[in-house]
Amino acid sequence: MIDRSYLPYKVAREYVDRGMAKWMSFFISEHTTALTKLKNESSFSEEMDPEEKMIIIYQMYQHGVTILLFTSDRKEPYIGTICDIDCEKIYFKTDDKTRSFLFSQILRLDIAEEDNG
Repeated sequence: MIDRSYLPYKVAREYVDRGMAKWMSFFISEHTTALTKLKNESSFSEEMDPEEKMIIIYQMYQHGVTILLFTSDRKEPYIGTICDIDCEKIYFKTDDKTRSFLFSQILRLDIAEEDNG
C-alpha cells in the first residue's frame, strides 16, 4: 500500500488504485494540485538557522543578487536586493521603496529565479 498521508485531500489519501480504472486521471489531477499547492505555500515553520541566515545575508549583499525575502509580517515574499546592513537589521530595496527588516523578522532568503520569458 502506498503512503499518501502527506496529501491534504481526504479522497487522495484514501485512494486505492484498482489498475486501469475509468477515473484514474482524477487522482493524478488531485495529486498534482496538492503538490503544486504545497510547493507554493510558504511555511512559517521553515525559519533558517540564525548563523546560516547571517552568512547568506552577507553573501547576497556582497553579490547584489535579487532575492526573495520571507518575513514574519506577511505570507508573500519581498523581491529585491539588500542595499545595506546594520548591526541588527538590513535595508532591502524593492521596486517601489527601501524597507528595513530586523534580523529576527527574517524567516528565510532564496535567490529569485530570473524570468527568461
